[in-house]
Amino acid sequence: MYLKIIIVGIVSLLWLSACSNGERNVASDLNSENDAVENQETNTDNDAVENQETKAENDTVENKEQETNDNNGAVENQETAPNDESKVLYKENSFTSKQYTKGNINVSYPQLAHEDSGKANKMNSVITKDASYYFEKDYYEGYTGEIKYHIPFVNDEFVSITYEGLLTSPINSYPINLTYSTLVNMETGEKIRLNDLVNLDDAFVKAFKQGEIVTDQSSEYKQEIKKYIAGLDNQDLLKKFLEADKMNFPEVFVYVTEDSIVVTIAVVHALGDFISVQISKDNVSLK
Repeated sequence: MYLKIIIVGIVSLLWLSACSNGERNVASDLNSENDAVENQETNTDNDAVENQETKAENDTVENKEQETNDNNGAVENQETAPNDESKVLYKENSFTSKQYTKGNINVSYPQLAHEDSGKANKMNSVITKDASYYFEKDYYEGYTGEIKYHIPFVNDEFVSITYEGLLTSPINSYPINLTYSTLVNMETGEKIRLNDLVNLDDAFVKAFKQGEIVTDQSSEYKQEIKKYIAGLDNQDLLKKFLEADKMNFPEVFVYVTEDSIVVTIAVVHALGDFISVQISKDNVSLK
C-alpha cells in the first residue's frame, strides 16, 4: 500500500516537472517570436529611415545638379545674347527723308541717318546724285511735279530705292510718268547695276519675258503688255540690259525685293511710259 503511494507520488512529481519545463519552453518560444518580430519591425523602421534619408540625399543632389544646369544655361544665354545684338541690321527707318527742289520740281530722297563714316557719306552722295540727276541736267526743264521715293528692300547688303512721280509740261498736252531707281551696296557705299547683280545672257532675257507684270491695272492691260514684251527683239533687250541703271541711259532700271528682281523699261506713252517685270531670283543666275 505504501509502495503504491510512493510510486504515485514519484509519477506526480515527474509530471509536474515536465509541465513546468513545457511552460518554460513555450514562454521561451514566445519570447523568441516576440524578439524576431521586434527585430523585424526595427529593421523595417531602420530601412525606411535609411530609404528616406537616401531619397532626401538623392533629391538634394538632383536639385543641386538642376540648379547647376540652370545656372549654366543662364550663363550660356547671357554669353549668346550679345552676339545676337552685336549685328546691326539696317531697316527702312535707318533712313531719313530729304528734299531736293529746282523750279517747280520737288524730289524726296532718303539719306542714311545717325551714321557719320566714309561709307555712309559715300552712299548718301550716290543716292543724292541719282535722285536729282535728271533735274540737275535739265532733262525736264519747265516741268512741274513731285517725285517720291520708296524703299522696297533693305538689309545689311543692299538698299533698293525707287522714285516715281507725275510730271506736267506747259508744252505737252499730257503728263508723263517718270520712274527710276538706285541700288546701293551697304557694305561699300557703291552703286550696283543690273550687270553687277546677275549674269546677263539669253537665259536672263527669257526669264524677263516670262516674268510677272507689276501693275494694278486690268488683266486686259497685262495681256497687252505681255504681247508687247514677247515681240521685243532678244538681242536689243540684252543690249539695253547691259546699259541698265546708267542715269544717262534712262531706258532700263532695276530694283530688288526679298525674293525677286524687278526690271523697269521705258515704253511709249500709250502703254504708260514704263513697264515693270518681276523675276524670281530662283530663275536667274545671280553673281
